[in-house]
Amino acid sequence: MISGDVKLGKNVIIFHPELVNLYGCEIGDNCKIGTFVEIRKDVKIGRNCKIQAGAFIPEKVTIEDNVFIGPHVVFTNDKYPKAVDEEGNLLKPGGWVETPTLVKRGANIGANVTIICGVTIGEGSLVGAGSVVTKDVPPNVIVYGNPARAKNDKIR
Repeated sequence: MISGDVKLGKNVIIFHPELVNLYGCEIGDNCKIGTFVEIRKDVKIGRNCKIQAGAFIPEKVTIEDNVFIGPHVVFTNDKYPKAVDEEGNLLKPGGWVETPTLVKRGANIGANVTIICGVTIGEGSLVGAGSVVTKDVPPNVIVYGNPARAKNDKIR
């Protein structure tokens, strides 16, 4: 489902519009959105981005231009998630703290990566498949592992 409050740029391709969940977000020109992607409100995606199947992008994530998000990438937006308050009542909207995350221009995020909120993924960097990003990623480096760490590998 693509809700009426989604702002789509020019030439955006959503391969299976009936198999995505997009609401309250902004997607820039020339982006490609795969099947089973969820992009929530207050998400901004720049131009020329490719979001692969199964990606989950919650509130407060900003993705700049020319970014690749691999299949099944998961962003978080709450550092201390919980379902209920101290009295055991189900949390209502606003009952948690959303923490922003930024993916800088030209970054590439491999399949099955989990990104803990509050980090910045540096310009031109590469996050290897299966990694868990818990800290900022410098520009133009390769990180991978759990937790993701910079390696001596070079970006080609």
